[in-house]
Amino acid sequence: MVVDLGKVGLVLVFAGFLTAVIGVAAVAIYTAFRGVSEVGYGGCILVMFIPICFGAGSPGIVPYLILVSTVVMLVAVVIVYYLLRSVAKSLATGTYRT
Repeated sequence: MVVDLGKVGLVLVFAGFLTAVIGVAAVAIYTAFRGVSEVGYGGCILVMFIPICFGAGSPGIVPYLILVSTVVMLVAVVIVYYLLRSVAKSLATGTYRT
């Protein structure tokens, strides 16, 4: 199996932008239907193997946002692991093409 890392990187960048757009749209739609004036946010940044999680806003929603961002971060780590494993296998067998 040959993996084109350029295409994978481009897909991941677009997926990141799409996730941000969906998040903003979801908050706008939720606020429009519920009339909620408080909004919270949360996120995780992965520095090497150390996750730095943060959140602010409505106290009831922040723990859920941090949990969701942690799950998304872990999914990203698993995807990168499998991509690197695939590249390592193709390098070992000599089938890697640039």
